[in-house]
Amino acid sequence: MDLSIKERIISLRSTYDIVAPDGATYTAEKKIFSLFPNLKVVDSAGQIVVNLKGGFALFSQKYDFVFADGRTYHYKTEQRLKPVYLAEGNGEAYRLYRHRGVKFSVYKGDVQVAAITKNRVTIGSGNEYQVQISSDADPLVVAAMVLAFNSSKEDDKKGALSVDVGYMGLEAKACDSSWQPS
Repeated sequence: MDLSIKERIISLRSTYDIVAPDGATYTAEKKIFSLFPNLKVVDSAGQIVVNLKGGFALFSQKYDFVFADGRTYHYKTEQRLKPVYLAEGNGEAYRLYRHRGVKFSVYKGDVQVAAITKNRVTIGSGNEYQVQISSDADPLVVAAMVLAFNSSKEDDKKGALSVDVGYMGLEAKACDSSWQPS
């Protein structure tokens, strides 16, 4: 199953087009004038599906993902030296691991549920994330994690053309390039 998250190349504010594995489409927009990062994800009918509310966190990331169905996940930087981001809520925990290069993985508990690849070449603001996702994962939680990461870490990289050489630091988990979704 594939999940696609594409930032629009030209936009006054960060705007993303999301296509879920079931074919549902969503749009995410970041508020222009806000003290903390704030994004809303709406479905094709214009109904808010999830709000990503950023908060103050010195040298890290902190968000609340508030879903329209009443679920709330608390997202934060769990480790900075070996980048790991944690989203906890609804009795479950998702972790986003950053790997060398332009790869990421998401674990639900101790089981990998997604493998993510970011584009290397970007025109304008156009970051793109291709996500292979397991049926055991909630695609909107994984999408919210990617949006929070991109909004906090990649949002300032807006040039006519940029080449991302990738992450070169330490890893908390090695990338499993043989992983396939179930």
